Amino acid sequence: MTTGLVSLADWLVSQAWWLKARQRQHRKSRWVAGDWAGHLLMARRAAVRVPARAQLLAPRWRAIRSFAGMFPGLSDPYPLQASIEREFPGLVNGPGMLLATAAPGDGKTEIALFAERVLGQASGTSGLAMLLPTMATTDAMHRRLVRHAEHNCRGKAPVARLHSLAWLDADYTPEDLTPSLDNPALVSEWLRGAHRGLLTGIAIGTWDQAVRAVLPHKYMAMRWLGLSGKTVIIDEAHAYDAHGHHLTVILLEWLGRLGVPVVVLSATLTSRIATSLLNAYRHGAGHPPLQEVTPTYPGWTFTDHATGETTSRGPYPSPRATRLDIRAHPYTPARQATGDGERSRRILGILQPLHFSPETPGAALIVCNTVTEAQATESALQDAYKDSSTLVRILHARMPVHQRHGVTRRLERWTGPAHRRSDGAWIAPTGKRPDRPLVVITTQVAEQSLDVDFDLIISDLAPFALLAQRAGRGHRHQGRTRPPYAQQPTLHVLTPVTQQGKPTVPAYWGKVYDASLLRRTHEHLGTLTGPVAVPENLQHHVDAVYSDTYTADDDLRRLADDNAKQAMADLAAIRRHRTGTDLHPLTNSTLSSEFLTTRLGDPSIHVLPVWTDPDGSRWLHPSQRTNRTRLPRRVKPGDRDMIRRLMRRTIPIRQQWITTNGTPDIDPTTEIPADWKKTPALRDTALLPHAATTGTYTNGQRITYLDPTTGLTRA
Repeated sequence: MTTGLVSLADWLVSQAWWLKARQRQHRKSRWVAGDWAGHLLMARRAAVRVPARAQLLAPRWRAIRSFAGMFPGLSDPYPLQASIEREFPGLVNGPGMLLATAAPGDGKTEIALFAERVLGQASGTSGLAMLLPTMATTDAMHRRLVRHAEHNCRGKAPVARLHSLAWLDADYTPEDLTPSLDNPALVSEWLRGAHRGLLTGIAIGTWDQAVRAVLPHKYMAMRWLGLSGKTVIIDEAHAYDAHGHHLTVILLEWLGRLGVPVVVLSATLTSRIATSLLNAYRHGAGHPPLQEVTPTYPGWTFTDHATGETTSRGPYPSPRATRLDIRAHPYTPARQATGDGERSRRILGILQPLHFSPETPGAALIVCNTVTEAQATESALQDAYKDSSTLVRILHARMPVHQRHGVTRRLERWTGPAHRRSDGAWIAPTGKRPDRPLVVITTQVAEQSLDVDFDLIISDLAPFALLAQRAGRGHRHQGRTRPPYAQQPTLHVLTPVTQQGKPTVPAYWGKVYDASLLRRTHEHLGTLTGPVAVPENLQHHVDAVYSDTYTADDDLRRLADDNAKQAMADLAAIRRHRTGTDLHPLTNSTLSSEFLTTRLGDPSIHVLPVWTDPDGSRWLHPSQRTNRTRLPRRVKPGDRDMIRRLMRRTIPIRQQWITTNGTPDIDPTTEIPADWKKTPALRDTALLPHAATTGTYTNGQRITYLDPTTGLTRA
C-alpha cells in the first residue's frame, strides 16, 4: 500500500498544471532559490486540494435504513433479502466475507449493495469495487450502479467503468472529460489513465481488473491501493475455469490478509468451490480452514475477519420458485456443424408449437455451444421459415461491436423485464414483443449478459450449472402472458450420442467444455424422473454432477487438466500473503507474458474488416464507396469520434486466424496503417482485408468473410 501511495503522490505532482501552479506561486510569493522549507510549506498547503481535483475523495453515502430506503420500488423484499436486512447487520463488527447464493433473478445485486454498506460502515471503508465476468455484464451493471449512487450518495460521485472498450460508450466518454459543478459524477480524464481506474471511489469492472493485482507487474501496487478502502463485490463467482478460480482464491487470501471486506455472489456454486473461496479469505485473515461448506440455497454464509466465526442462514423460499421440466433430445451429430442434420430437425420439431398459437405465438431462445453452430442453426431456420412470418435473429460475440450492441438492445426491448404500474398492470419497459413467432439463436453470451425473458429455451448440452443459467433466461420476469405451450418452464437439451446411443462430444465443439462434465451431465439428465424444483433442489443437482469422485478416464483427465491450470496460476501469481518486505518478487517476473494472464487460451485480437479494390483502395463497407467509408490512413489520437467509429466496426477473434502458416507472426496484409500505431486505442488492432472481387479473406486453406446478418464466418 505504501508503494502505491508514494507512486500516486508522484503521479499527482508530476502533472503539468501542478508544476505550473507552483511556478506561479513562487513568483507571487517571491520565493528565494534554495528555500526548500518554504517550498515544502507552500506545496503542503496546495496539496490539500489535489485529491478533490483528482476525484480521489471517497463517496459520501447516506445512512443505511432498509432495503426499501436503498432501492426505490423495492417495498417488499424477497425472503433472502429480508434475512440480510434483519440479521446480517447484527453479525458485522468489522471486515468479513459474505457468500450469497440464489437463483438468477432473485435479487443478489441488491443483497450485495446492502451488505456492502453494512460492511463498509463497520470497517470504515467508503469505497466500492464490483467485479463481473464480461464486458457486457459490466456495461449493464454500470448503468444500474450509477442510479444506485445517485439515490444513495450525498452529492454526485463518479462511477468508473473498467474494461478495455468502456470508452466506446459516448455517454460514458463524452468529448469533454472535464468534470464540472453540473456533472461532478463524470469520471475525469486523469482517472481514466492506465492503472488508475480502481482509485475511483466507486468502480465497476471486469473480474480481471482486480485479479491482475496478484500478477507480478510494475504497477500492481496501484491496484492494491485502489482495492484498499473499498468493499469488493465479486459477482458470478462460478464463471471461471480452474485457472481463473485459483487466481480468485489467491486474491481472496490477500484481501483477507489486508482486512478488505468482500461479498461473493453466485447462482450455481458447487460446495467444493464455495469452501475454497471461504477458506481462502479465512486463511488470509489467519483462521483455520472449514470443513466442506454446502451453500444454503438460496441463502448466505458470513465469515468474520477478526474472530473467524462463520454463520450460515437459509435456505429461504423464493418468490420465483418453480419446477423446471428438463427434456433431453438425443441426436447423432454430423462431422461438422451443418443446418441439414438431425440436430436441426430436432430443433424444428421443438419449435412447432410457436406456430399454432396465433394470439400469443411467444418467443424461443436457442443457446449454441459455438458460433459456427449458431450460424448453421440460423441458416437452417431461415431456410425452414422462408415462407412464414417467423422472425429469426442471431446474436454472438463474432459480430461487429455496433451490430452486436444493436441486436442486444432490440432483444432487451422485446423480451426485457416488465414493470408494474400503480394500477397493478404490467407493462414492458420500452417496447413489446413482435406479434409473430420470435426465435433468437445465441451462444454463451446469453448465460450472463442478457436480462431477457423467453417462453421456450433450447440448449446444446453443457455442464449442468450452465444449463441452469441458460434455463434462467426462460420465465424470468413476472407479468408476461405465456402461450399455451409454455405454461410450465421447460428446458430442451440437445444431447449428442453415438449410433449406439452413448454420450459423445461433436468434434467441431473442440474443447469448449470438458468431456467429463458433459458426460456426467448427460448421465444425470437420464436419472431425472420429474421436474427439478428450482431453487430448492438445484444445489443437489449441481453437486451431483461436479462431485469429486474421479472414476472414469475422462474424470482423471479433467482432474489433471484442472491441476495443471492451478499450477500455472500458482507459478504466475505473486507469493501468498506470507511474503516479507522484499517487493521485487511482487513486481517482477521472469515468466513470459503468456503466463502472466488472467485467462488461458489462444490470445485474441480485434480485427477491422475492410474491402480492398484491385487498385489497392481500402473501404469500410463492401459496396459503398464514399468519403465516410474510405479507410483513413491517418487518425489523430484525440479524434474520439473517428476512433469510436472504427472500433465499433471491429470484431474479436482468435489471433491464430490471421497468423502466417501456423507461426506466431501476423499476416503482413493485416497490418494497420503506420500512423495508427501512434494512437493507443488502435495500435493493437489488425485489419481483416476482404478482396472486393470475392468478398473474402484467405489465409492458407481457410476462408473468412463477414456476413451482414450472421457475423464473421470461417469456412
